[in-house]
Amino acid sequence: MEAYGFVYIWYNRKHKRWYVGSHWGTEDDGYICSSRWMRRAYRRRPTDFKRRIIAWVSTSRRDLLNEEQRWLEMIKPEELRIRYYNLMRRADHLWFADEDKLLTVSEKIAVSTKKAMARSDVRENYLNGLAKRDNRSSDPKVREKRRASMKATMAEKFPIKDRRVPMKMDSAEYSEFMRRHATELWQRPGHRESVGAKISEALAATKEQRSARMSTLIWFNDGARNVRVPECPGDGWQRGRAKVARDLRMARIRGSA
Repeated sequence: MEAYGFVYIWYNRKHKRWYVGSHWGTEDDGYICSSRWMRRAYRRRPTDFKRRIIAWVSTSRRDLLNEEQRWLEMIKPEELRIRYYNLMRRADHLWFADEDKLLTVSEKIAVSTKKAMARSDVRENYLNGLAKRDNRSSDPKVREKRRASMKATMAEKFPIKDRRVPMKMDSAEYSEFMRRHATELWQRPGHRESVGAKISEALAATKEQRSARMSTLIWFNDGARNVRVPECPGDGWQRGRAKVARDLRMARIRGSA
């Protein structure tokens, strides 16, 4: 099948917020987007989101990024993080913008190893070392020897005086560090809006969950008490709220006051 990609735009009808992105693949392969902020909102309320494909590209990934960049530049800077989930108007900062990064780590290692092993001196050193290597990894003596060697190497590379000692969470130093870190975060452009949006989404999700849970409960009464439960508590209970039960409850409240 011929490879292709597309530029898309998501719309969150609940918060009236958009997201512009691109994807090299098929439109039904399950890809959502690269924004963690939008993905979290999508996982909570997928029915609030709708995607529209606004451009198709079948030539190369670079052409796809160029097309995405064209659409991103239509976003006003002041709309980032507010009307859009997009945090910046750049499409070339992603990992797949560099063709070399498309190779997996194993592929890179394989290519480098193949080039090195083509040299006679490297291959000879490798074979000599392989012949002398002790492969008895299950032998306790061999394992202890390797542990001691690694410990000595790490102590030489990372002296104790240069190691970073973690701060205790109940110390004044840790409290001051967290205070400075929180202040710096709060002063970053767009951080307050981002936090506010997350809080609003969390509160909305909690409200939706509570509404969904309460919608499953039904009022029942036995003439003296009112309860709200999923199903009838038993004999002697009837659906609805009893005025007598409300009056008794109010009388108990007034008496305790």
